[in-house]
Amino acid sequence: MTDVLTVVAWIRAASGSEDAVREALLSIVPPTLEEEGCIEYKLHAVDDDPRLFYFVEQWRSGQDLDIHLASAHVRESIDAVEGLIERIDIKRMTRIA
Repeated sequence: MTDVLTVVAWIRAASGSEDAVREALLSIVPPTLEEEGCIEYKLHAVDDDPRLFYFVEQWRSGQDLDIHLASAHVRESIDAVEGLIERIDIKRMTRIA
């Protein structure tokens, strides 16, 4: 499984927007788990920072991830939180050991 693509993405909600952002992010999870190429897709809330959320994902390939990012449910969620996100950072990683 060393060729599996791992992704860690973090999203910081704007102050006062954490509940709306949480709901939008939660809505992405069920359809994503049904996507071809999705191995793991977990959403985490940071215990001591209610504005910070992390996705930990594993994908069969970068192409599968790109298809996911262009999917309707991801686009709808992004539209739903427009102006409610302070920052997003996405890291694509390949396991080396």
